[in-house]
Amino acid sequence: MSAQNDTQAAFMEAMNGLKEYAKVNGGFITKDDVLSYFKDLDLDDGKLQMVYGYLMANNIKIKGAASEDNEFLKMMETAEAEEIQKQEAEETKQEEQAGAKQLEESLDYAEDEKYLQLYLEDLKQVDMLSDTSLAFLLMNIVEDNDKNSLELLSQSFLGKVTEWITPYRGKGVLACDLVQEGNLAMLSYIGQKQWANNYEWKDKIKEGNTQDLLEVLHGIEKEVRELVEGSLEMMIDEQKESNQVAGRVLGKVNLVNDWAKRLRNELERKPTIQEVADKMGISPEQVTEAIRLSAEAIEDIDYVKTMPQADTKADVPNKPVGKISFQ
Repeated sequence: MSAQNDTQAAFMEAMNGLKEYAKVNGGFITKDDVLSYFKDLDLDDGKLQMVYGYLMANNIKIKGAASEDNEFLKMMETAEAEEIQKQEAEETKQEEQAGAKQLEESLDYAEDEKYLQLYLEDLKQVDMLSDTSLAFLLMNIVEDNDKNSLELLSQSFLGKVTEWITPYRGKGVLACDLVQEGNLAMLSYIGQKQWANNYEWKDKIKEGNTQDLLEVLHGIEKEVRELVEGSLEMMIDEQKESNQVAGRVLGKVNLVNDWAKRLRNELERKPTIQEVADKMGISPEQVTEAIRLSAEAIEDIDYVKTMPQADTKADVPNKPVGKISFQ
């Protein structure tokens, strides 16, 4: 073990000495220089190639040794490229997460709650029917195709949808949007009478007793809830994916904007696109792309705006679908 340590120490001493020699020699050495420094270590050709590759990777040119033929150097360059890609991927991921979080935090949940409460107040105007009354509506719909009964049945689910959205709130989608999505899913099933495609239910509605009708009603409610919850989960997943894409864009814009502000403070004037690019170590095209993605909202860079500056108006949040009509 001691002999191995001595060999490693001798190897490092020779390598460091050779690097110092190359430094004072303008970054140039010869193969004979390498052999001279490592003469006591009896290196085979494979180990010599490793030494050549390591020195070349440190920007030392070796007369008579071609860098493109050195396998060790290729391995180091590949590893370095992979590490750079890994770092860039991690930076991109962090930008996405930061941007997505910023988008989620920008949601006005307080205003959303006001709209939801107004909607719930509107629902209080809807007459609440007992399960037995709702069950007999099924008979009117199936036997007489009664549109008023269908509307009443649909309205009976509006309050249930507002309850079903509870576990999905605060996950990046406003409650009013969840209610709207839930109502649309419910209407696609109730309003389109998809439940009537269940022939067992249809027979029970036509020929069964009150208990049979209640059983069908509860079965319909179960189906509607599963459909609504599936739609809400899909909506949240789609919003998360959208936020990741938007977050990536927002992350790039924020990064360029932060550097522009910092450089403006240093220069006491607006920096040019080229100056920001040089400071960030990226191309001017990437800075220009960030400006474009921001809709030219970055104000701390000196550039000629090309987009028309439209007046900005506050967005009005969507209220949930509340009115239902099948006339």
